[in-house]
Amino acid sequence: MDRDDFLAVYGQALACYKRQEYDRAWQLVKDFQEQTGIKFLLGGLLQAYILRAQKKYVSEIALLTSLVHDFADSEDTKRLADAWSLLGAAHRMLGESEAAVAAFVQSAEIEPDTIKKLTETSNAIFSANAIENLSAARMQELYGLYRHYLQDMQGKVFPAPDCQHAKIRVGYLSADLRDHAVGQFVKPFFTGFDRAAFEVFVYQLNAESDFVTEDLRHAPVHWRMMAGQDFAAIAQAVRADEIDILVELGGHTAGNALPVFAYRAAKVQICGIGYFNSTGISECDGFLSDVYCSPAEHSPYFTERLLQLPHTHFCYQPYKKFPEPVPPPCRQNKYITFGSFNNFAKVNDGMLCLWRELLQQVPNSRLLLKHQLLGTEEGREYTLSRLRKLQLPLERIELRSYSADYLREYGDMDIALDTSPYPGGLTTCEALYMGVPVVTLTGNRHGARFGKSFLCNLGLGELVAESPEQYVNIARTLAGDGELLTALRQTLRRMMQASPLMDSQTYMQDVENLYRQIMLKRE
Repeated sequence: MDRDDFLAVYGQALACYKRQEYDRAWQLVKDFQEQTGIKFLLGGLLQAYILRAQKKYVSEIALLTSLVHDFADSEDTKRLADAWSLLGAAHRMLGESEAAVAAFVQSAEIEPDTIKKLTETSNAIFSANAIENLSAARMQELYGLYRHYLQDMQGKVFPAPDCQHAKIRVGYLSADLRDHAVGQFVKPFFTGFDRAAFEVFVYQLNAESDFVTEDLRHAPVHWRMMAGQDFAAIAQAVRADEIDILVELGGHTAGNALPVFAYRAAKVQICGIGYFNSTGISECDGFLSDVYCSPAEHSPYFTERLLQLPHTHFCYQPYKKFPEPVPPPCRQNKYITFGSFNNFAKVNDGMLCLWRELLQQVPNSRLLLKHQLLGTEEGREYTLSRLRKLQLPLERIELRSYSADYLREYGDMDIALDTSPYPGGLTTCEALYMGVPVVTLTGNRHGARFGKSFLCNLGLGELVAESPEQYVNIARTLAGDGELLTALRQTLRRMMQASPLMDSQTYMQDVENLYRQIMLKRE
């Protein structure tokens, strides 16, 4: 048998995979390997995708680790880079952030396509944010790597624009204008702006549209459908619209358009909302923040200036239909249930050790954890092994998988525990809106201080910890005040609605004052 024989089998297996017949697809590749004694990188990659689709991340890591070792000298660098990328994603899903960063960097190094190099480096930068005690120097190294690959893109830089308009033209660039976390925070930009002074242009990069997209499209803006366009074409559209301030809403997240900045298509280019740390590139002039997330304009973790709004840099405008809050479960259970519905990739060992200390200090308390990782036997066993290794009391911990009706499950939690240094964003807002108080640990940079900004804007700064010890103390004290928990359950939603977090009018005034200041400095 030769490669043509394998490709015939692979074609059958791929067709089965696309039909979600995962066991049949796996068996076809396995049978070929056993019958011939020959392994192909392409076959191993398909098996990795099958494991990924089945959420068997531990098995996927084992397979991919063997694959990148066995094919380390392969001339098929494109597929080898894909294997390293899959390995990084699997490590990230398990919260193994250091390993994820290393795998993504390796993928970028051997990837032949420059745009993919940028994507893999963005993946590495994104994953690094969950690493405990991450140094600014380490982040700057990763930013330098991104800048290196960005230079290789060799995009044509536009000359400085020489256009004057009666109104300031603001452009928003995003692949997340849909039912996505970003979609819950952007509506004021499109509907609440001062039409006498501003003109808004929106560049949609997501190919699929949904009810959020359709609602946003009804806004009084110029809407440009740019899905599938390359960065040069997007930059050309921005320049043709003579944009004064271009706001990229993705940062180093999936589908981002940061390379558009390299063309210098707008007078001013800033980033924010959808990401929590620096872009790391000189073509970005500023990063949208607030006085709580960034008490200073400059940070060693950032290459651009931090643009400080006076209240919040987020304005929460949810599209979800929320059930009514229910009384805290401790009233019936007679014990406290702490919980976290944050992405488990954010739950590092340091947080688990803090939660262990909290369970020790609050007798009979429970811990509720929820994530899609916990929906498979393999994911649960991996998590239980990790908890066991850190000596958490397994008998007091409940693991749940993701469910579509997860908002109602906040009724099973008395106190939400935020993660650090990668805190919750939308998850924190949803917990608070369901009447569940959140205890957060302040970090040392913009994205690590989201929880502090949310709570201070809500008037609950006493739930913000400045040290791990204070984090445990605040949660323990709150757990001992059943009357306060009951009162918060009844009032938190109204507090949010009356706070800067949901005051779109004041928010847009703050944002537009910032835009005016930026333009004055450019003149």
